[in-house]
Amino acid sequence: MGPSGAGKSSLLNILTGYTTQGVKGTLAFGSGGNTNRKLCSYILQEDYLQPLFTVHEIMLMACDLKVSSDSLNRSEKLRLVDKILDTLQLSYCKQTRCGSLSGGQRKRLSIALELIDNPPILFLDEPTTGLDSSSSLYTIKLLQGLAREGRTIVCTIHQPSATVYEMFDHVYVLAEGHCVYQGSALNTVPYLRSVGLHCPAYHNAADYLLEVTNKEYGNFTKALAKAANDPSWRLNPLVPVVDRLGSGVPVVPALVGPPAYDSNHNDAIYQGHRKEVEPLTVTVDQLPAKVDQKHQQRRPSEFAKLLILMKRSNIQLYRDWTVTHLKLFVHIVCAIVIGLLFGDSGINATKSISNLASFLVHILYLWYTTLMPGVLKYPYEMNILKKESFNRWYKIRTYFVASMLTSLPVQIFFSIVYASIVYAMTYQPCELERYLMFTAVLVLNTIVADGFGLFLGTFLNEINGTFIGAIMTCFMFVFCGFLIMFSHMSDAMRGISYLSSHRYSFEALVLTAYDDSRTDLVCPKDEMYCHYVKANTILRELGVVSGNYLFNVVTLVVHFVAIKVVGFWTLKRKLRIG
Repeated sequence: MGPSGAGKSSLLNILTGYTTQGVKGTLAFGSGGNTNRKLCSYILQEDYLQPLFTVHEIMLMACDLKVSSDSLNRSEKLRLVDKILDTLQLSYCKQTRCGSLSGGQRKRLSIALELIDNPPILFLDEPTTGLDSSSSLYTIKLLQGLAREGRTIVCTIHQPSATVYEMFDHVYVLAEGHCVYQGSALNTVPYLRSVGLHCPAYHNAADYLLEVTNKEYGNFTKALAKAANDPSWRLNPLVPVVDRLGSGVPVVPALVGPPAYDSNHNDAIYQGHRKEVEPLTVTVDQLPAKVDQKHQQRRPSEFAKLLILMKRSNIQLYRDWTVTHLKLFVHIVCAIVIGLLFGDSGINATKSISNLASFLVHILYLWYTTLMPGVLKYPYEMNILKKESFNRWYKIRTYFVASMLTSLPVQIFFSIVYASIVYAMTYQPCELERYLMFTAVLVLNTIVADGFGLFLGTFLNEINGTFIGAIMTCFMFVFCGFLIMFSHMSDAMRGISYLSSHRYSFEALVLTAYDDSRTDLVCPKDEMYCHYVKANTILRELGVVSGNYLFNVVTLVVHFVAIKVVGFWTLKRKLRIG
């Protein structure tokens, strides 16, 4: 506990291993000195969940990713999920999509997801932030119930109510990076009194402690940090046991159950009639995963996780209508508009320059509509990915391959639909081989753009990624060889042009339309002279080498592989440094 900026989240990130940069020391769990962080699960302050899945679906997928089918069959997994949801009072919203959940429901669902494999140590970063007092109390009661079952629950909290504060077994208070109190919550007022700080009667001890750490009564940080080294404050307070016969003579102090309210409210008389807040009961029967430790440790193979992640990605693509249905509709409409705009430019010798311009329109349209969604998508996906990969749901490479295998077929299909419409409407050569060559180039252009979107989305934030992506596209467009011929460029600029993916896409489309001994183009009867009747005239003036189609295609494939490798590296780097 501590005020804002005291270092609560930083300490928790270090303890969990979430932060590894600039950190030294050794962390051990339990009396055996175990240093294996696989014993822990970490629930972040922000509840990042897949918004398009229902509570039951996301729980079941998490169960599939964490527990092998050899350990629990399908019916047992369903029973486990239902019992956890029932324990956390989420059964009534199990068919509700995560995007429609309230703050308290999202927090409980985040806890439920990590309880599937029943970790012995659970870390939570400010689990009550953004919740009302009732939801906060319920969440802490839930955590207390889980702790009473034998788990270790470690959480940060900002400013708890008196009731919530006294539910904690051990409190570690931070101020300016220093520990100013560590001990029982019920010893807070006596501890403060020992250093000359007197909490007003019936005042919330947590509030008063935060007021002290905020220096409202002076700077006591050093004095409190020194006093906090005394380990005796960890024990429950010793309360004199009064003779029940009425003599009023105190007998030997005995260690009794923690008084419910009075000690932290500075009351001199033990209020025995006040009842403690009962924790929620979470029994072993409700979480059967704890029974069989051998089965608990058996996780699915990475290949099984790959199939589960591919299924999840496919469902997500289908339900996100802006990525699939709307994008397909826009592709069809834009292809028809572009086809009507450029008309018969594919066979009309007087419109050959317009036909070349249409190739650039195809390249830019497919590039932008693929690049920008990736730039905007990955920053949010990154939060979910970091949470799930950190808690060992799957490895990063498994997610990367699953995402690529599910998105590429969709991108390829959209490219084929677009290419088929514009190829027919602009009267390109009616030959199957040329159509396949034309479509293949646009497909490669699309998947290279998808790779660039991954790179920018994992390397930069949304604003910078959009800005750099637009600038990068403009320069690649300039160096494609249409706005300025390669023969008109200096040697240095011509060398830079080899880095442009648009150069290879444009050159490949030009060769598709005008290479391989194409028949003469049609010159309208009302035209006296058509300069581009011969297809090789266009190739010669553009400086395009005949028979170079395969080289351009292979180069695009190399660009795709290279940018995917770089994208995977930036993804791992982003997750590592946060």
